[in-house]
Amino acid sequence: MSRCLLVFYFGLCLGLAPLQADAGKWPRPAGGQSSSGDPELLLTFDDGPHEKHTKKILDTLDEHGIQGIFFWTGHRVVNQHKGLEDRIALVERAVRSGHLIGNHTTTHAKLCAVSAADAERELDENAERYEKLTGLPQILLRVPYGARCRRLDGMLAEREIEHMHWDLDPQEFRHHSADITFSYVTRRLARLQPGMRAILLMHDTQPATAKALPKILKWIDKENAKRLKKGKRPIRIITGSEYVEEKHPVPLLAWTRTSLSVGQSAVVAAARRLLP
Repeated sequence: MSRCLLVFYFGLCLGLAPLQADAGKWPRPAGGQSSSGDPELLLTFDDGPHEKHTKKILDTLDEHGIQGIFFWTGHRVVNQHKGLEDRIALVERAVRSGHLIGNHTTTHAKLCAVSAADAERELDENAERYEKLTGLPQILLRVPYGARCRRLDGMLAEREIEHMHWDLDPQEFRHHSADITFSYVTRRLARLQPGMRAILLMHDTQPATAKALPKILKWIDKENAKRLKKGKRPIRIITGSEYVEEKHPVPLLAWTRTSLSVGQSAVVAAARRLLP
């Protein structure tokens, strides 16, 4: 491991603040306290879809029966991109597998730095694009770079959408190392106590994520076996649907009822996973 990667890795292990704009201004823990009393983990992925790395991540999640939240950008599903059909197929697959899709703006814009008109366009055009692709409402947003400003708060309130921040960020988009990603995530998860909830941010455009995720999930299985043997609560991986149902029960119920009238489709299959 190079010297710069070692410095980066030890900075993550020591909990040094990552380089991200205004991230500390969003509430922590990002998803509130654990609702089950178990230590809880929610998996989220930003910036895709990517025809190669997203596919591998979906394969891994399917193998483990896990559903998360993908915060996707609109510029990746427009005509000028090579592999557009593959990416749109991955959007449909994600919905069919019960994952939720959140808004990450059209161009990964710095919403607090661009004009108000541009910020609104970034939010609304991307929401419209993914609502058409998935048939699902865009309830959740992840603001690029974790930025926050008063103007943005007003836009979110006006649209009745929620920013989902994060608690764990291995920064794999900087160091591009699956080993560093794995070490950072598992060290933090080892300290996850009953009643705590952690939202993990990774990027489905990064090969390091696709390589590290199977190892992380395998480690969780082993860690849970140890915890159960000692009479401790295991780490519970919650789904995006569970989170939304907890935070937004009325919109979710309305969505499932509307979706069920559509007929046999990928959207209906995803909706039925959310019914009690």
